[in-house]
Amino acid sequence: IDMLRSGYKDARDYEHYKRLADCYLAVNNSSQAYEYLTQAYALRDSAFHTEQTEQLSEYSVKYQTKEKELEIVTLRREQLEQETYMLRHRIIVGSVISLLGILLLGSLYARQRQRARIAVLANAANEKEREFLELQKETEQRLTRKYIDGLESERERMATELHDDVCNSLLALEMNIRTISGEESSDLSEQLGLLSNTRERLRTLSHELMPPAFQYATLDEMLGDYVLHLALPEGMYAEYHSTENVDWNIIPKAVGFECYRIVQEAVSNAVKYASSARIQVKLALENKNLSILVTDDGKGFDMSKKTKGIGLHTIWQRAETIGAKVELISAPGEGTRLRVNVII
Repeated sequence: IDMLRSGYKDARDYEHYKRLADCYLAVNNSSQAYEYLTQAYALRDSAFHTEQTEQLSEYSVKYQTKEKELEIVTLRREQLEQETYMLRHRIIVGSVISLLGILLLGSLYARQRQRARIAVLANAANEKEREFLELQKETEQRLTRKYIDGLESERERMATELHDDVCNSLLALEMNIRTISGEESSDLSEQLGLLSNTRERLRTLSHELMPPAFQYATLDEMLGDYVLHLALPEGMYAEYHSTENVDWNIIPKAVGFECYRIVQEAVSNAVKYASSARIQVKLALENKNLSILVTDDGKGFDMSKKTKGIGLHTIWQRAETIGAKVELISAPGEGTRLRVNVII
């Protein structure tokens, strides 16, 4: 009682206050019984309040815990949804990229196949073009050979006609004139000399037209003899030079024949059109490289304006039949230079 009076209060002492109130009520002290009963109920209310507070605190903690757990679950669910969305997005993006990659690979494969097909077609076209060019070249060579053979046949025919017919006719005419004329005069002798001169020039021309006999002489000997016996106008002379100590027999007859005709044509053009004072013919052979050089110091011509005549065209055709290269250099007032190179 002293402790209670001094202010000690404990919710667990509710029964003590209750019993103390019963004791005061039993001794008919109602005021004291009421006072202690009031304190007993106050302690009970305080205990109840404390219990409620503790329970409320416990419930609050549990609620907050549940709320946190729910928040965590919600966050986790949102995270999972976000991850699911990202995964779905990645799958869609990956699928699109894969599809684009497949389309790109397909396009590259189709393009590669197209390129391969184009390459095959291009190769086939190039092969056809090569075959066509070879056929064209063979045709041109065949036509050139036929033209040259015809030209040689015509030369031979003309040479035969000149030698056997015209020259003999001129000889017979000269003999008849000498027989008919009983007396000689200076005028008649001059005319007979001119006739004899003409006959000799025709004979020389007929021999030039005849195909050279390479089975009996080399190209060097044939060209030397040709230049030596050229019938040149007054004031014009020709020179011939060749490489010394060379076996000219190694030159094939077909190559030698065409080279001889090329020199004939070049020299003939120089005599007819160049109005030159000197014509040079050089024949050289070194390491199976045969070269022919025909030069003159005549009036020349403008190569940019002058087209190939029949003579130059024939030179190019003959060179082509033996695989020779032709180089022609000329200018007004500087003469003409023709070089032919062929590998034998």
